[in-house]
This record gives sequence, C-alpha cells and structure tokens, in this order.
Amino acid sequence: MKTLLVIVLLLVASLSAWSREFEVVERSEANKQIFKKVKLTNLVSHDSFDGEYFKIVRGKSDEAISFDEDRELILKAATVYHHLTKARNYFVDKLDSDYVKGLEKVVVRLELTNQFSELGHFAHDNLGPQFNNALTIPAGQGMASRNISPWGKEIWFRPSKKVHLSSLDIKNQDHELEGIVKRFRNQVHMQTFHRFLSQLILTWTNDNYVLDTDSALRTVGATLFLELAYRSQDTVNYVFTRKWYWLDSALVPEIIYHEYAHVALSDYLELTHSTPIIEGMADYFAGKIANSPTLAKKIKKYNTFNGKDASRKNEYQIQFESYDWANTDFVFGLLWQVGEVVGENKDSFMYELRQEITTDSSIRGQLIEGILTTCRRSCDSPFNKRIQLLKLLHNKKL
Repeated sequence: MKTLLVIVLLLVASLSAWSREFEVVERSEANKQIFKKVKLTNLVSHDSFDGEYFKIVRGKSDEAISFDEDRELILKAATVYHHLTKARNYFVDKLDSDYVKGLEKVVVRLELTNQFSELGHFAHDNLGPQFNNALTIPAGQGMASRNISPWGKEIWFRPSKKVHLSSLDIKNQDHELEGIVKRFRNQVHMQTFHRFLSQLILTWTNDNYVLDTDSALRTVGATLFLELAYRSQDTVNYVFTRKWYWLDSALVPEIIYHEYAHVALSDYLELTHSTPIIEGMADYFAGKIANSPTLAKKIKKYNTFNGKDASRKNEYQIQFESYDWANTDFVFGLLWQVGEVVGENKDSFMYELRQEITTDSSIRGQLIEGILTTCRRSCDSPFNKRIQLLKLLHNKKL
C-alpha cells in the first residue's frame, strides 16, 4: 500500500512540474551569441509555455504560447522562459530573496505593441504602437465597469522593427562623445589663439625676437584640419555608420535579466516610470546574472544599438539626473565600480542598497548617501571601505 502511495505521489509531482528541451539564444564563453539546446524546468503544461513562475503569452492573449507555434515565436518564448528562470534562480539562490520567493506567477507578453495604461492595462491599438524595446509594468486593479480584470506584474517584449537613425532621439554615449569632441576642439582653438597672440606680442615688443613662420603655419594648418574634421563629422557618420536600427529584446539575454531585475527590486523601487536609479540598479543585476560588465553587445543579429558597458570611464554630468538620460550607463558603471570596492559580498550589498533609495532618488544625493550608509552597516571594513568609496566618488566628479 505504501509503495502504491509513493508511486501516486511521484506521478502527481511529475504532472505538476516537468521539463522539456528547446533551442534558445545563449552566450558563449566569449560572450558571443550562440544557439543552444536547454531544458526548460518547472513547466506545468505539457503543450505550452506555462510554468510555475512564468507564463509566456502572445500580445494581449491570456493563453500560454503553444509548443506548436512557428519556429521564430517558439525560439523567443523558449529564450525568454530560460533566461527568466536563470534570473529568478539568481535572486532566490544567490541572494535568498524572500520577496522574490513569494512573487506570484509573472505573465510575460511577446510581440505586444500597445502602450501601457495604468487604468486599462492596454492602451488603444491605434495609440502610438511600440517597437524595439521591453517594459516591466506594475500590477493594476482593473476596471470592473469596463470588464477590465485586475493584473499582476508583467514583462512586455516588443516586436522588432527596422527604423532609420534619423527618426530616433537617442541620448546616449554618442551625445557624450560629441560633447567631448566639441570641448576638445574649443580648448585647442583657445590654446592656438593664445600661442599665436603671444608670438605677435613678442614680435611687437622685442626687436630681437624672430617670428617662427614655419611653426605658425603648422599651428594654423593643424587648427584648420581639426575644424574641418569637426564640421564634417556628421557627413562622415552618415556615410560610414549604420543607417537602420532594430532591437529584438526577447532574444537578448541581458535585456531579459534587466527586466526581471525590475520585478525583483520592485518591493522598494516602484515600476511607475524610468529613472537613472531604477535603470542603473536593474543594469547592475543584469550584468551580475550575465557575469559580464557589458550588456546587449556582440549580438548584432538581434540588436544594432550600442548596448551598455560598465567599464566605460564616464564622469558625472548633471543631465544624468534627468529622465531623458535614464538609459545611459553612468549609474551602471558607478555601481559596478562600487561593487569592486566593496569586494566579496558586493551582490548582497547592492541588493541591500535598494532599501536606502527610491525610484525618484537623485544620483548625487540619495544614491551616494545610500551607498555610504549601506557600507557603514555591511562592509567588512566599514571605515577603510568608505574612504575608498569617497575617493571613487570624487574621481567620478560626484
């Protein structure tokens, strides 16, 4: 009798959660895009992407995507499910997050172009369809009067669409580089002017001084060349750089990690809007899950944007506080460097840091205070580590 009971229990367990092998987009040891067969675990359906922790649906549907769909959609669904599982395991196994353990099943929507509506869940189909991005939305109460049911936290992955560079308003590292080049050009011009003026003054005031015409001509020539290069950079960029851009966010592992990090951090960092703090924190954990300081790079088949790089040497600029610059990698790089100072327990340190900040915190204010407060409480050598952190913040112009 006991043997029969054990067999029944095992059968029930096998029916409630099981695994199946699918091809997904993965990263190689060199961090390049590869296709790999993996087992999707914790499935609760034998014919669709419905699992214990995630349900992958298409568009506004409530039904999980079937295993019999077309190959491209299956690849997206399997890739998203696989990497979301990996991200959840990180927060549960590595950080022992009770909040993540207690989360309800997350609905994940692929190929959804609707904007998000806080009242109606989905905005009208004709209202500015969205492409080339991903979005994590907060739970909503719905509207019973309009037959809109409540919903939980969801992750939306937009479809990819080829768009021309001229239609994009990208505030990223390209703008920073343009500003650096402009400042360098102005500085060189000023130095050249001072040098030329000093030589003229010496010529006028000192009868024994002989103007070095060759040197003067070289200075003028170099200045003219720099000015020509500066003024023609837009033309050069147009001729030699990529004209068309697209992003298939459901097939880029680090974007998937980033979106789940928003969910995992949402007990303190609300999902109401995009800010430098909330995006930078999600970037940090995406990098830790990916085990790489770069995000969304070397995957040009699905992403032609610049990606993010924590090792980029950016100094603080006031515009980094604005919503328009929320997706630059300054906060990502800052947190990555803070983690290197903190040392061995950097991941738990950064997860604890979320308790000291809010979605609307400023970089120069609450984020710095939060880093120092968390270190005072959690660093292995609080005084020495805080000195090192203050030095890092000073070098970042904070």
